[in-house]
Amino acid sequence: MKRKILKQIEIFDEIASKGLSPNQYYLLCCMHDSVTPLKINLHLELRLLIQDGWITTENQLTPKAMIFIQKIEKFFVIQKTKTSNQIMGEGHTENITKYREMFPNIKLPSGKAARSAVGNLDKAFRWFFQNHDYEWKIIFDATATYLNDQEKKSWKFCRTSQYFIRKQELSDLADICEMIKTGGDTPQEHKHSIKVV
Repeated sequence: MKRKILKQIEIFDEIASKGLSPNQYYLLCCMHDSVTPLKINLHLELRLLIQDGWITTENQLTPKAMIFIQKIEKFFVIQKTKTSNQIMGEGHTENITKYREMFPNIKLPSGKAARSAVGNLDKAFRWFFQNHDYEWKIIFDATATYLNDQEKKSWKFCRTSQYFIRKQELSDLADICEMIKTGGDTPQEHKHSIKVV
């Protein structure tokens, strides 16, 4: 019951964060589903929705409104929990171990162990694969690139194996994977010249 209430609060917070009142969101949903709204000041709400760019002057939902309605509808979808195999692929356990062992078995200058616990890495990689689309080969290449660079710097600012995958909602691993995928890791000639005045 408590989870249900928290989800409802989360929905209202999301609606409020966009500057919408519950009545305004209700009206958007009614317009989306071609239903007549009840017990609201229709003219006032329409005027405010047009003013804030949620509907057009012809009373049509804007793309902004359609995207937001879809976002809120996702709160109501019952999600099945996927297995680690479904998210990270067959052999993910061996790949996580291989990834972990790429990191040196040392204490970093930050005071943390470079190699994080396998359980922590499993959780971090679940998040990574749910938010990014890279294969294990690119992950290993990106990790090797990162660690070679960190070794040259005596591990001074090296992230732990867990934080390299994910620190809060950011991923250094994803950035380096993207760089490798798009060829940004190959040395380039300087395209810009410096003009001396």
